[in-house]
Amino acid sequence: MMISTALALWAVFFLLGCEGRDKESPAVQIIAPAYDGMDAQFGDVLFIQFTATDDRDDGGIWTVELRKGDGVSVRASQIGLWQGSEIDTLVVPFGLNSSSWPTETMTIAVVIDDAAGNRGADFREFDYTSSADLPNVLAALTEEADGTSSILSFEDGSSEGDAAAGFPLSHDLAYADGFYALADAEDATVHLINRQTMALENTWNSAQSTGTLPLVRRVHALGIQAGFTIVHASGLAIINPTGALLFERFSEAPWSPIDACFSGNTCVLWEKNEASSTHRLRSWNFVTGATGPIINLAAESQGFGAVPAQTSGSAGTIFVISETGGITLIDVATGNMQDLCGLIGSGSLYGNEYTSAGIGGEQAVYVRGEQLCRQDIGPVSSGSTLPIEGDIIGMRSRNDGSIHMLLDEGGVQRFVSWSPAEAAPFESDLALPINTKAIWLVNE
Repeated sequence: MMISTALALWAVFFLLGCEGRDKESPAVQIIAPAYDGMDAQFGDVLFIQFTATDDRDDGGIWTVELRKGDGVSVRASQIGLWQGSEIDTLVVPFGLNSSSWPTETMTIAVVIDDAAGNRGADFREFDYTSSADLPNVLAALTEEADGTSSILSFEDGSSEGDAAAGFPLSHDLAYADGFYALADAEDATVHLINRQTMALENTWNSAQSTGTLPLVRRVHALGIQAGFTIVHASGLAIINPTGALLFERFSEAPWSPIDACFSGNTCVLWEKNEASSTHRLRSWNFVTGATGPIINLAAESQGFGAVPAQTSGSAGTIFVISETGGITLIDVATGNMQDLCGLIGSGSLYGNEYTSAGIGGEQAVYVRGEQLCRQDIGPVSSGSTLPIEGDIIGMRSRNDGSIHMLLDEGGVQRFVSWSPAEAAPFESDLALPINTKAIWLVNE
């Protein structure tokens, strides 16, 4: 479908350009990545930025391709139109989430065709590491009896963890670009730990954050670039791995943040009014800073997540779940909400707001009663349910579309992962300490 559309567009531009006898090739320059040899791996989002310009103002077609190690065979591509004589700066994202791609040096090809059929191109090579070649390090954040926290690192399925101890007492964990981010259990502080040295190198804190503990509600890997998203009692902050502030927004009383997620470049914050038990969503474009509409939710939400690839036929990339509304799809750009369908499974939704997530970009996973439910985002209730033995403590979406869960089985805790391609989740045999507060699977 993409190829036929491109051919049709090219034919129209070629025929229109013949009369002008345009023989000048358009100019194209890749801005990011700025050099050959960039490292990328399975699960990353690769952003390709380039400029295109021409001596005519009738524009043309751009194509961005990820090619195999031979530099010719195309693995993935995107296509679009550009303006013409004025310089266009374009950004095209690729999710590196194909488990079939091998480790190799791949080529980025940006090809520009103008209306007369003249072509310009620019290329970059990058070193790609496949999912099969990524070492797996399971990091477990534990709470110790002396009021400190430790990080246990289990290399490639080993049952013997290496412990780094003596960190400030923390309750949540994230990882990005060589650093662990620990959410302090008492202060509005995030501690940044170098994974190679396991030394505390930097911190981020907010003097404005007040309210009920924990003041740092959640910390997530930023995903669209190296860094962390911090949801705290008085708002939202985004920092780089050294703790430098990249983006910040505050909540207005009496609203208090619960959690946040990204859909593309859009950061969506979920807030609650404790006095009235009402909920709402706010959003901002991380790149431009543009503010989306405030969306007041009709029912008290008990979970949310991102579903950017959903195919329900309705607009929206964020879902919320509730006992009364079922699955509600939300378009954060317009504020439009649509109750699509009831919830599968039986029993009550968990009181823990952190036991739901989007999986594969098009489904919702949540806990209901004693069942783990995976439901399609659609106008009709459909999906699958599985019994669970124990309590899900937390659930996270990953950049590769999978989700990770921490399961409390009473005497031990388990790491559970669920890939979009698998019918059932995988439960690790590794017995984690009962004082484990959060987990993160590091692939690098």
